[in-house]
Amino acid sequence: MDYKTLMDVAILAGKIMLESNAETYRVEDTMNHILKTSKFETTEAFAIATGLVATLDDPSLEDPITIVNRINVRDTNLNNIASVNTISRQLTSDEITISEAYTALQTIGKVQYKPIHKDIATSALAASFALLLGGGLFEILAAGINGALLALILKGEKKLDMGSFVRNVLSSAVISVGAGLMQMFIFPTLMISVVITGTIMPLVPGTAITNAIRDTLQGDYMSGGAKALEAFVTALSIALGVAIGLVLIGGVLF
Repeated sequence: MDYKTLMDVAILAGKIMLESNAETYRVEDTMNHILKTSKFETTEAFAIATGLVATLDDPSLEDPITIVNRINVRDTNLNNIASVNTISRQLTSDEITISEAYTALQTIGKVQYKPIHKDIATSALAASFALLLGGGLFEILAAGINGALLALILKGEKKLDMGSFVRNVLSSAVISVGAGLMQMFIFPTLMISVVITGTIMPLVPGTAITNAIRDTLQGDYMSGGAKALEAFVTALSIALGVAIGLVLIGGVLF
């Protein structure tokens, strides 16, 4: 067995899962299942919100193998998590080899949808939330337009490689200004609160909050607390951006 490649498989699987916003206990469980296929005496995997550590040790080895990997980027992608789980199960059940698992993991994260499809989905999501929040035809239309604006903003911010706090503040401010301008010049009777709330929903850290609770209930208080703090900071940045946007358009009241 190529133990170096096995370690690479475990680390890459954990990295993809953490970057896709998986729970840390799930990441550790997946990595441990992969490492245990070595049949070594010691197989350990440790994950926190910002990093991974994996170790293999056995009397047959001259020195233990340990790899540390830092995680800098996190974005929710349930498809990536499901794909890693599938590959992990196939590897542990001997359906695929280590090299095949490593190759399969390297293909995860490639472009799954065309950018235009993601932009349309963002716009439709904003419009759908406006409908759920009780908005009428004008609110749904305005939220759809604002959602398209949000998609364009996120594209530009991604190219500029902004931090998540700055990105959320700027995005929320721009969509608030957009909603206010539509109320001023296009839809005078527009319920601006519905439009803004519907448009910021794609930015709301719902998955982070859920994972923080699940990690905490699993006894992983460090990761649970870190994710809870991340969710709080994200929510704060969105609220700050909306407030800035409303001030910029002259303090339009809900």
